[in-house]
Amino acid sequence: MLSPSIAFNFITFCFIAAAAFAQSPAPTQTQLAELKKLSIEELAATDITGSGRRPERLDQVASAVTVITSDDLRRYGVMTLPDALRLADTLHVAQVAGAGYAISIRGFNITTANKLLVMIDGRTVYSPVFSGVFWEAQDLVIADIERIEVVRGPGGTVWGANAVNGVIHVITKNAADTRGTLVNAAIGTDGRGPFAIRHGGRFGAAGSYRVYGKVRFDDAATLLSGGSAGNAHDFGQAGFRIESDRSGNNFLVVQGDVFEGRSDLGQNVDRSITWRGANLMTRWTHRSDNGAETIAQAYYDHFYRRVPVQYRGVLHTLDVDVQHQRTLPRTTLVVGGGYRNYRGDDLGDGPGFFFEPRERVSHRSNLFGQAEVRVTNNLFLTGGIKVEHNEFTGAEAQPSASARWTAGTQTLWASFGRSVRVPTRFDTDLRFRVPNSDRIALTGSADFRSESVKAYEAGYRRRFGSRVSVDLAGFENRYDHLRSQEVPVPPIPIRLMNMMNAVTRGAEVSAKADVASWWQVGGGYAYLWKRVTFDPGSTDRTGGAPEGNDPRHIVKLRSHIDIGDRIELDAFYRHIGALPAPVVAGYTEVDVRLGYRVRSGWELALVGTNLLHDNHLEFRGGTPPQVYERGVTLRSTWRF
Repeated sequence: MLSPSIAFNFITFCFIAAAAFAQSPAPTQTQLAELKKLSIEELAATDITGSGRRPERLDQVASAVTVITSDDLRRYGVMTLPDALRLADTLHVAQVAGAGYAISIRGFNITTANKLLVMIDGRTVYSPVFSGVFWEAQDLVIADIERIEVVRGPGGTVWGANAVNGVIHVITKNAADTRGTLVNAAIGTDGRGPFAIRHGGRFGAAGSYRVYGKVRFDDAATLLSGGSAGNAHDFGQAGFRIESDRSGNNFLVVQGDVFEGRSDLGQNVDRSITWRGANLMTRWTHRSDNGAETIAQAYYDHFYRRVPVQYRGVLHTLDVDVQHQRTLPRTTLVVGGGYRNYRGDDLGDGPGFFFEPRERVSHRSNLFGQAEVRVTNNLFLTGGIKVEHNEFTGAEAQPSASARWTAGTQTLWASFGRSVRVPTRFDTDLRFRVPNSDRIALTGSADFRSESVKAYEAGYRRRFGSRVSVDLAGFENRYDHLRSQEVPVPPIPIRLMNMMNAVTRGAEVSAKADVASWWQVGGGYAYLWKRVTFDPGSTDRTGGAPEGNDPRHIVKLRSHIDIGDRIELDAFYRHIGALPAPVVAGYTEVDVRLGYRVRSGWELALVGTNLLHDNHLEFRGGTPPQVYERGVTLRSTWRF
């Protein structure tokens, strides 16, 4: 449990550092580059890696991709990673309870959303217990994020299982780009923090490093029925990154984090949900003189989570991944493989549920290959496949194919892909008891199959001159073997099986414009249609509601305005359509940031969130409904 004295000491340290700033040299060009706003042309030329595991220009990639830049995060006053993801035009981000979120792309959003692969610097952060993400345990110094790549659509061919509806890849800055010191302090109507300090510099004769620490203290949420939910949230994290210079043929990175957090269970409950963890990752990159590149990465991750009188889980993950990229005449080839070991101990810490077996060790291995062939100067064809072996269903093949036509500043593309979500302990090992009894009310199935999707997509992307860009995408996804709840006769135990199927169709449009040198606007719209069906003989009575509660319409608009050299005015509008089951009314909100550059390296910002209403409900799931309130935060950031 984090002590309040930590906050006091950290704030004191921040202000001592700020005082030292008055005598410190002006920020270097590297530090000032952290504040750079990308023009339409520069953003289009940004290299991304989330779509094909190799650098590709954003305006030429054959998939639907959204990039959230470092400057976007700064200008919209982002405090947490889920808030950062709200900026993605088509993501459905919903606060459920306190620090808990439901986040999905193209449907199937639930509190344990399980069709989205999330990575931080190449390290997978989803839990194999349920194939989702504990968002409250994912944190970073927001200023250290280089970009967030959101790939809409399946990515199983290169990234593997669970990249069913999309891939989110959070990429942090090189240590060489974060030399100097950054201190952030914030206080608002809904909490204190984040308070963060990061320092970077040279490491030896040919390297760079950074170290950081941060804490935050969030107030309890408010119940829809009124009063406090009693779920105040505290979190602390520290970490480091060491890297060699990029001037030679070899580049080495070592980085790691350690964290601890807690969330109170309720006003009248003297217990807290607690979690803690640590990770260590190393990546070696070798570039040959002929342009070939080999990347070898390994990481270890430890995670502990306990919900009193309900659940206690410990997970150890060891992952090794190698890939090689080579450019041949008219062909770019990427091949690789990997191995992952999960060692989990999941205890049902109470009368409600348990896992059988309690402990499970998983061995997963994969091989993949993908080739892009230049047929003409404008036409490119790409094909690939990943074969991945898991302990539940054996080998799973995930192929994909795409075609891209690029001419000047426009790209037309189409693709097909198959991806899977492999079974988890929730699907196979979970057991729910009848209250006050040893009888089983719900059980997983040892023969649970992988959920799969066959996805068909097409899109068009164009830049009009240097000031306007437009991106269109349409898709149809066909899902098989989705999780169903089959009710026997007599009606228990309910068995988790694969007798549900679904079809989704949708359209997405996003645009960005430099209206003037001092004004940039952007936004997007997403439409989703979904139909759920069941196999003959299914006795599922839920209609598929437990597997997804999704809005049909999402609208997001953004604006940055520079007022002279010192003042910035930014606004973020979002409309999220109604959710059908359980019913949640649609809502519209606006966030506004007023930033003031006091002097070189020192910035103050006043951030208002959810300004249109006192509060609004975003999701219902498992706990008493909680509302997301209007808030105001004062934030100070020093760079020196």
